[in-house]
Amino acid sequence: MRSSTSVSKSARATCVLIGGCLAIALGVEAAARLAFDRVSKIQRRTREEYDLARTIGHEPGCDRRHMLIVGNSLLDEGVRFEQIRDAVARQWHAQRFVVEQTFYLDWYYGLKRLLAEGSRPNVVVVMLSTRQWTRSDIRGDYSAHYMMSTRDLPAAAHDLGLSATQATNLLFANVSKFWGARAEMRNFVLGRLMPDLGRLMDFSSQTDPRPLVDDEVEQVVRARLERLKAMTDAHDSRLVILLPAVLELQDGAAGFLRAARAAGVRTLRPVASGTFGPQLYRDAGFHLNPVGASIFTDRLIPVLQDELARDPGLRAVVARGAVH
Repeated sequence: MRSSTSVSKSARATCVLIGGCLAIALGVEAAARLAFDRVSKIQRRTREEYDLARTIGHEPGCDRRHMLIVGNSLLDEGVRFEQIRDAVARQWHAQRFVVEQTFYLDWYYGLKRLLAEGSRPNVVVVMLSTRQWTRSDIRGDYSAHYMMSTRDLPAAAHDLGLSATQATNLLFANVSKFWGARAEMRNFVLGRLMPDLGRLMDFSSQTDPRPLVDDEVEQVVRARLERLKAMTDAHDSRLVILLPAVLELQDGAAGFLRAARAAGVRTLRPVASGTFGPQLYRDAGFHLNPVGASIFTDRLIPVLQDELARDPGLRAVVARGAVH
């Protein structure tokens, strides 16, 4: 029979072990919250753009309309945002929000969170490829923390078809910055240890070999566009879609455009996929290189200006100015 002294020692050892684990957990969480946004250039940019996107429409003394452009690396690398911002600056205040490796569901819940937090853009432009619109996954734990509200987690878990265990992991990632960003922290360290890793991944990247069928794209995308439009309409924001130009000729754009017309969503396609040659891409035909991005942006600017000129609110502002 164990003595009371042995029991007491075991209890103290257990308390010390639990306390040590809690101290380590709190330490890594504090380090993630205090340091990660500062040391990672990409994370710092993401955080700054998120803060600006959340406050768009509330700038004191700004009498222009507000446009928010969101997307992933296709937006970051394929569009010269500074040129877009300058081209529309006379009547529009434009902001950008980029989160790499994101898809439709990331941005459905990401925009829902932004709008709930007070973001008030007059026009929301979403730039994703057709294939990214049809995918039914997210960036994982990162999206759970940075792009989802806690109250939306049950709906997100349902959309993703998660098990109870996976849904619990989504909750942990939502409340813990370390858990949500641990993969990015690992990649940051690897990038410092192996600086050429990014170029190696570009060299070895492959496009998705599965063909896109226009009829299937239309069926999936129409419901998603209608759902996203209903949300933006509820906050008096007009939804506009921007399709990138990928090397793949059969990119499902015909089915996407049919779905967009049926859903009543304006879609911009300044350059059809398959138009640019492989010399304008930095990889296997997905991300434009600097030369390709400049050409795409030059084609996009007049198309975007024409679309923004259709904005009912802008026409009302111009009319009031003419009267005065």
